[in-house]
Amino acid sequence: MTSSLRTTSSTAAGKLRRLHRVFAGDGRSVIVAMDHAGFQGYGPPLADGLEAILAGGPDAVLVGWNLARSAAEQLSHFGLVLRLDGGTSELGERASSDPTGLLYTAEAALSLGADAVAVMVYPGAREEHVSLRRLAELCTECDRLGLPVMAEVVPGSFGRHIEWSTQNISRSVRIAVEIGADIIKTMSPQDVTEMSKVVADCPVPLVALGGPRMESEDDSVDLARNVVAAGASGVAFGRNVWESPKPEAVVRRLREAVHGHL
Repeated sequence: MTSSLRTTSSTAAGKLRRLHRVFAGDGRSVIVAMDHAGFQGYGPPLADGLEAILAGGPDAVLVGWNLARSAAEQLSHFGLVLRLDGGTSELGERASSDPTGLLYTAEAALSLGADAVAVMVYPGAREEHVSLRRLAELCTECDRLGLPVMAEVVPGSFGRHIEWSTQNISRSVRIAVEIGADIIKTMSPQDVTEMSKVVADCPVPLVALGGPRMESEDDSVDLARNVVAAGASGVAFGRNVWESPKPEAVVRRLREAVHGHL
């Protein structure tokens, strides 16, 4: 299949090669997100519990520092997206401001073999400048190193200071792209067909996040199929994979939904 990865003539060779580690030959990707324990303190499996997830054959994983290091051998056959920001947890009250910062540098990510790095971005939040400047700082460093940046875009932050409408998602995504993001991870509009409007304004690969575990496995597979039909480049699902009693089967079904084959 011809790749549908949308890159520009200015895309560095290193970025291009690494993007093809995260996205398959058809330009799509099933990413399993396992970075939650860095702020939740629980959730995804440790290195010795990854076997079932990886057996399903995801294209890439999104992980924190510990898994990238402790499961290096197991993850070596998959694209590696490393979470670089954090510094806050869910143990106490949710902060009214954005206390998150960059915990690691892009050079440190390369030392772990990262194919891309990820940070949160909150356009429309009360202190939006904090995350937007953080993204710009990282994009500047990563352009120099040829390392793709994934912006996880949440309009108005999780406090929903603005509505998660199609228009606000689309505008927030475009802001992150203009700052320099190479990959976008964001939610689907409530009407999944309107994801096409978000994709139309996003000149880089966009993957849909899954959020909390859905009522059924069929629901998560349907979401994956529908966002791809609307033009998205795939999904980055976490809880809908590793909270399942049969994660291998879920990943295989997601692969079929995203790529059209196992």
